[in-house]
Amino acid sequence: MLNYVFQKYKLLIIVTFLLSAGFIIASFFSYKIAVDLTKDQLKYKSLPLSSDNIYSEIQRDLLKPNLISSLMAQDTFMINWIKNGEKDVNQISSYLAAIKKKYNTSSSFLVSDITKNYYYSEGILKTISPSDKRDNWFYRVKNVVDVYESNIDLDLAAENSMTIFTNYRVEDDKGNFLAAVGVGLQTQHVSKLLKDYKEKYNHDISFINKENKVLISSNNIEELNKKDITYINTLINNFNNKNKTTQEYTKNGKDYIVNIRFIDELDLYLCVEAQENTYKKEIENALYFNILMFLIIVIIIMILIIYYINNTHKSLQKFANTDKLTSLNNRNSFDKAFKSMFNTKTKNLTLLIFDVDKFKTINDKYGHIIGEKVLIRVSELFKRTFREHDLIARWGGDEFVALLPNLDKQTAYNLAQRLRIKVEEDKGLKELLDRQITVSMGIATKTTETSAEELFSRVDKNLYQAKKEGRNKIIY
Repeated sequence: MLNYVFQKYKLLIIVTFLLSAGFIIASFFSYKIAVDLTKDQLKYKSLPLSSDNIYSEIQRDLLKPNLISSLMAQDTFMINWIKNGEKDVNQISSYLAAIKKKYNTSSSFLVSDITKNYYYSEGILKTISPSDKRDNWFYRVKNVVDVYESNIDLDLAAENSMTIFTNYRVEDDKGNFLAAVGVGLQTQHVSKLLKDYKEKYNHDISFINKENKVLISSNNIEELNKKDITYINTLINNFNNKNKTTQEYTKNGKDYIVNIRFIDELDLYLCVEAQENTYKKEIENALYFNILMFLIIVIIIMILIIYYINNTHKSLQKFANTDKLTSLNNRNSFDKAFKSMFNTKTKNLTLLIFDVDKFKTINDKYGHIIGEKVLIRVSELFKRTFREHDLIARWGGDEFVALLPNLDKQTAYNLAQRLRIKVEEDKGLKELLDRQITVSMGIATKTTETSAEELFSRVDKNLYQAKKEGRNKIIY
């Protein structure tokens, strides 16, 4: 069956295969080119631009604490309170609590250089000391920093949570250092900002300190520090030693591109990372969609072509097997069926041949158009008389044949007799010629014949005998 289908539609299948193969190969190369272009776009344009935008937004978000701390450092109430001996702790703690509440910061503080007291919204937190490493920031602000600094540290006032502090110098009108003031934002707040950026830019964002430890990230920090420490070390070392701002690496079978920059204000590395598969997926989906659409269109076209071929084949087959004038089977189709049926074990196979008596005279006297009308009318009577499964055909000229399977001798004769009478008595034929038209018939049933030609010869002799005996007869 498959071999038959292949042979029948061989050319169509080959052309379809070549078209499909060509389209898929072209689509694959287009996909590769699109992936390379997208990768270059991501590596050299999109990722650096996103990094710039994220850096700008981070600066904007961190500008608010800087502004608050700057206003605090110039607040005359606070400066006068320090100069007057820091007598009422409730005054400064209420002030710091109001700052914290008004600007929604996680902490607000003042550290006096005179008393070394660390004031916060609930009073005095501690007394600082040069020997305490956690107080190094204060002495750095006092001795090194010109105006302010930002740093990430643990906040004692907030259960040692990681916090970004903005530390401002407070000076009197003569420029003498009085204290350090500022506010803090917990990194959970900054982490939320980074997650918002991730949603906005579809990139992972992390802050990494100089010890190559992830401090803030849009992903799970503990997991990054635990599993990705090797990658982080390599990336930061490449950035520091080779000035590689944009790098590629593979992790867990996935390809990544990362852009790194150092933020002086925070003393941290900003890493903006994109997974290549995220962008490849969109191109892959487009590739699969295009291939699917192409295959659907090809299948539809194939179905239409096959439908057209089958219809055309049937039309040609019908044209090749049908007599154009009478719409009966022609001699060619009858010969094939006759030989096939003869060689099978069909019982009571009867062959009938008849022709129109004196048809040449009709043509000569009335013309070929009338002659053709006579043949058409006779063929109509022929079809109406015999059974649907009987094979009837126009043999040629005015000769007609019928092959009657599974029909006993008497019944076959009766059908032939009925046809002879119908033709003789048909009013339509009489109107054409103003006289009767008759037919002569020869019939024979298969007995000892060994070939279709032998049976046909018998029937032909019977027809000849019918004409010899005066026409309008049936010889069986």
